[in-house]
Amino acid sequence: MNSVFSQLIMKIIGEQENIIGPLAVEQAKKIKGLKIDWLERKIVITGDEKKIVKNLISQYEKIFGQASVEVCLGVINSMKIDLAT
Repeated sequence: MNSVFSQLIMKIIGEQENIIGPLAVEQAKKIKGLKIDWLERKIVITGDEKKIVKNLISQYEKIFGQASVEVCLGVINSMKIDLAT
């Protein structure tokens, strides 16, 4: 069963992939606690889901800047998810 955070991460990666191509998946695979099989569109989250989402956003920001953060925030807002902890 996909959690809301699994769905969120899939949408974030998908939106990033639309902009930056396969680098989006490569960068997401670097996140500890996140296992990705992009061809099958499956992910497994191990650990604190909110923290993993935040780490994913930070990874995109580090490599691609604030514009990629805005893309992530757009996805989060569209799904009405609160990442505050």
